[in-house]
Amino acid sequence: MKKSNPIKYYKSYIAYVVCYLGILFIVNDSFAQFQYQQPSAPSMMQMQLEQQLRIQQQNREVMQKMGFTPPPNQEEIIAAQQRHIHGKAPEPTKQDKIQMEVNGLLVEANREEKKRNESDYYHSSQYLDDLPKYIEAKQVISNMLSNKSVLSIKDAYYAAEAAYGNLLLSKNEYDHLIQSNASFIKQWLVENKYSSTNPEMLHYGIQKFMSETLNIKANGVKTGHMPYYYDYIDFAAKDDKRNYFVTKTLASGTGQCHTFPITYLILAEALNIEAYLAFNPQHSFIRYKNSKGTLINYETTVDRFLGDAFYLQTLPVMAKAQKNKLYIQNLTKKQVVASVLYDLAANFIHEHWTADRVFIKECMDIAKPYFPDQSYISNTESYLHQRFYADDINAMVQANGIKNVSELEKYPNIVKAYQNYYAYMQKVSELGIQEFPEAEELRMLEYADKKGRLQVAKKINAKEKKSLFIN
Repeated sequence: MKKSNPIKYYKSYIAYVVCYLGILFIVNDSFAQFQYQQPSAPSMMQMQLEQQLRIQQQNREVMQKMGFTPPPNQEEIIAAQQRHIHGKAPEPTKQDKIQMEVNGLLVEANREEKKRNESDYYHSSQYLDDLPKYIEAKQVISNMLSNKSVLSIKDAYYAAEAAYGNLLLSKNEYDHLIQSNASFIKQWLVENKYSSTNPEMLHYGIQKFMSETLNIKANGVKTGHMPYYYDYIDFAAKDDKRNYFVTKTLASGTGQCHTFPITYLILAEALNIEAYLAFNPQHSFIRYKNSKGTLINYETTVDRFLGDAFYLQTLPVMAKAQKNKLYIQNLTKKQVVASVLYDLAANFIHEHWTADRVFIKECMDIAKPYFPDQSYISNTESYLHQRFYADDINAMVQANGIKNVSELEKYPNIVKAYQNYYAYMQKVSELGIQEFPEAEELRMLEYADKKGRLQVAKKINAKEKKSLFIN
């Protein structure tokens, strides 16, 4: 195996620090390089502040009625947030964050349910025609898990994404492209005098395939393949859920820290070698055993190997989360397929809200037994639980015809439900699950915004279907 360039490694290591905080910087990315500078008064930070202020203002009275100490008034919030951004104040407490998140989800639940009901969405042909597709995808994945059909990471992800629809690849195109990629990797290994049957060399082939431009000469014809690149525009898939789909990455050659590891797993599956998915907060990466049986952590977004110590030192509660079997844990192939059910349910909510709670609950119940000691293994699973809590409370409010928050104290069941939700959020936090420090996240979002604008300026369309194979 070729030796790595120490300068390239140093640059990539620094880049990883940036990407691990939410904005995964790509080595040699084609969107151009520029020096990251901490902004003094970024517009995105101000937008984030204004959004938080609106949520806090809407829910301040609710929190008081339900027995919780509300956050400071608007002027105090602005002053505290501005001091925090400029490094002059500590972050909000854990309790503050939980309260804001709980109430934010309640506001969202009320808004979305009202919007759907007013449009009679749940009786529309759009919804009624779409529901069977989700049910079929759930059954496809369930059959794999119960050994009624072949266990396939490739097919599980396609089933879930096809239920959402409007994909860049048909199933035939998807299957053919994956097989073509696997054949290319094997041919490249042979031409470069590496073993095409040794598992470690096959892993090396996948890594080179995803991170560098490679060339082969099969049957006398020269063929090349371009590397994958990070897509900075809507990387969290808030505007378009398909940006979080592996079909988008395979079709366009662009993605982020969710789709790149899944692409790696699918290629490993096609090459019949073992690889594991592992989670960290808002992040995922690949693990596999080398020829000596040592577990390797491989970052698909920066093409580098990092030890467990790096992850454990990144966030304050990483050690606690690892002890609770949440982070830096190998997910088996069956667990990866089971986790797709959480994604399927989240896709359904994104498209149809909680129109069919039975469907969402079934997805969660089918997946749960495959994580017996790993509750809240993924952010998506935790989100689904939170969504149910918030919608239950909202349903009680609607059923009782409550129009004013002053009425809430008359309904002990609603107050109790709110307190149960709050207790759930505390439990999740105590397990070691956490998001990144707010100020860091805001700075990284500003960085991504700059990279996204640069991507637009260079007219790089990372959403369109294109072949990475070149002649």
